[in-house]
Amino acid sequence: MPPPRRPRLHRPVLLAAAAVSAAVALTSCSADTAREADTDGPSIGAVEIRDTSIDAEPTGATPEDPSSAYGSATLNFTAINTDPAESDTLVSITSPAASSVTLDATAEQLVVEPGTSIAAGQPVENVGGDGSGADRPFTVAVELADGELQPGTSVAVTFRFERAGEVTVDVPFDVVEPDDSDRSSRPLPPAVEPG
Repeated sequence: MPPPRRPRLHRPVLLAAAAVSAAVALTSCSADTAREADTDGPSIGAVEIRDTSIDAEPTGATPEDPSSAYGSATLNFTAINTDPAESDTLVSITSPAASSVTLDATAEQLVVEPGTSIAAGQPVENVGGDGSGADRPFTVAVELADGELQPGTSVAVTFRFERAGEVTVDVPFDVVEPDDSDRSSRPLPPAVEPG
């Protein structure tokens, strides 16, 4: 008795199956890309870090003292808490490129309430509230260890939050003239959508 014959799949059927598989794969990839494009900064837990930059003023370094190339430098960022129920607190900011990072903020200003943001050196989207100052931007001063750091490079900065933990961000470095340091023209961060 001869073995049973397997049905033959015609070439158009195979091509159609391959096309469906490719379409599913492409849809999956484009969904991932779109998801990545929705955030413009890294996140840790429910906290997203956005709109980061370090701006420094040139001081006219001398050949004898290149470390004086930059005067006061400031870190600008927005931290958004997407958790709908739990608040978090910014505990510290450090960087291997800085000899010190100083947060000029009250303890209240470092608390990121659910569905809100805090900001350093730029507008806070959720300004208002009870007038306590928690919604106002604060200042983060950075003492750069390398006076010859080139504009356009990135500086690794680590943000540590009480609940979410630590996240390290590559922050763009730029040099600004003293009369150019007005940050009021910075755009507001995107609307917070609790997840």
